[in-house]
Amino acid sequence: MNLDTKILIVGGGAFGTSTAYNLAQRGYRSVRVLDRYAAPSLDAASTDISKIIRSDYNEPLYAAMGLESIAAWRTWDMFKDLYAVPGWILSAANLSIPFVEGSIETSTRLGVQGLERVAPDQIRAKFPQITGELDGWEVNVWNPTAGWAKSGEALRRMALAAQANGVQYISGDRGYVRKLVFSTEGCRGVVTQDGTTYEADVVIVAAGAWTPSLVDVGGQLTAKGHAVAHIQLTPDETRHYRSLPILDNLELGYFLPVQEDGIFKLAHSQFITNTETDPVSGITTSIPHTFVENPRDDLPPEIERTMRRNLRRVFPELADRPFCFTRLCWDADTADRHFLVTPHPDLQGLFLATGGSAHGFKFLPVLGRYIADALEGTLDQEILHQWRWRPGITVSADNLAHLDPEIELNSLRGWRCRREEDGGLSKL
Repeated sequence: MNLDTKILIVGGGAFGTSTAYNLAQRGYRSVRVLDRYAAPSLDAASTDISKIIRSDYNEPLYAAMGLESIAAWRTWDMFKDLYAVPGWILSAANLSIPFVEGSIETSTRLGVQGLERVAPDQIRAKFPQITGELDGWEVNVWNPTAGWAKSGEALRRMALAAQANGVQYISGDRGYVRKLVFSTEGCRGVVTQDGTTYEADVVIVAAGAWTPSLVDVGGQLTAKGHAVAHIQLTPDETRHYRSLPILDNLELGYFLPVQEDGIFKLAHSQFITNTETDPVSGITTSIPHTFVENPRDDLPPEIERTMRRNLRRVFPELADRPFCFTRLCWDADTADRHFLVTPHPDLQGLFLATGGSAHGFKFLPVLGRYIADALEGTLDQEILHQWRWRPGITVSADNLAHLDPEIELNSLRGWRCRREEDGGLSKL
C-alpha cells in the first residue's frame, strides 16, 4: 500500500472508525467510511451510553492491549470527561470460572495492582448498596483499575477526528453497503442501497455483526445479540447508587454504575442468534434484528424475566422497576473469541477487520493501529496468527467467557410488536 491507495471501510463501528482514524494519522489520503448511519452508527455495538474498559483476560494479548488502551483512555484529550474508573467485580457462576481464574493469573503476571478475591459477604460489606443474596456469584475478583467509557460519544469524537484528517464518511442509502463488487482479480468495490458503486484498491469489511451476511466467511463469524435495558432512577436513588463499581457475572449479567442523569444500565449475558437468509447475498446465517429497524419489537418476555431474576440477586429493590429503554446489542463472535483481522485468502483487495466477540470496544484507541499494521504487513507474526483466516478451527472452550448456549430469537415468543401502540416500552 502507498499513501494514495484508495481505501473503502465498510462499517463505522469501533473497528472501522479506529482503522480510519489511524490510517489518516499515517497520511493516507483516500479513505472512505461507508455506514447506513452517520457517526456514531446507531446499530454499532459500540454506540451505547457505556462500555466496560478493563484488562482482565486469561489471554495475554488482550490483557496487554487492555493495559495499553487504559493508558490512552486516561490520557488522550479526545476522551476527556468520557472515562471513569470505579473498579469492577468480575464473577462467574459455573461455566466461566476457568476464564475468571485465568484472568486473575494473567493480570497478576502483568503486574496489575489491587486484585482481590472477594466472597459475597465481603462484596456486600464493601458496597452496602448491594442488598441481594448474590447467589450464583461463586468466584469473584475485585479489580480497582477497571472502568467504563461513554462509548457512543467516544466513537463520535474519533470519527470527527478522522474526518478532520481527511477521511470521508458517507451514510444513508448511499453508505448502506449491500454487496461487494468483484473482478477476475478480486474485490474491486461495493454497491450501496441506492445503487451507487464505489471502487477501491482495498475494501476493508468492518461491519461487525453484519459481516457474515455480507461476505461468506466460512462459518468463522456468528452474529450474536445480548439484551440491554435501562432503569430511570430518582435523584435520591442516583446519589445512593452513584459510588457502585461495575458488577459483571459472566453468566448472570452485568450492571454499570449509575450515570449523572440517573440511568442505570443492566444486561443479560446469554446470547441470541437470528438465522435468516440475506436477500441480496443469499447467505444463510445469523443476521441482526434491531429495534432501530423494528421499533415495535421488544425484548422477549422470557429474556426480560431472566434479567429481572438476575437483578433480584443483586438489587432486589430494583427488580420490578420498569425499563425505560431496551436494546438487542449485536456483535460478531468467533469460536475462539480472537478477532478476525486478515486479508481474504482468495479475493485480492478484500480485508476483514471484525470479530469483536463482545469485547472489542475497549481497544478503540489502539485497535486501528494494529489493523493498520496488518494492512501494511508489519504486525507481529504471533498476533497475525491469532487473528488469521481460520475456518473450521477446533476450539477448546473450557477457558472462554460466555459459554451458555445461544438462544434462537425465533424460538422465543411474545417479542414481535410487543411495544405499546403509543411507542412506549411494553410491560410484562
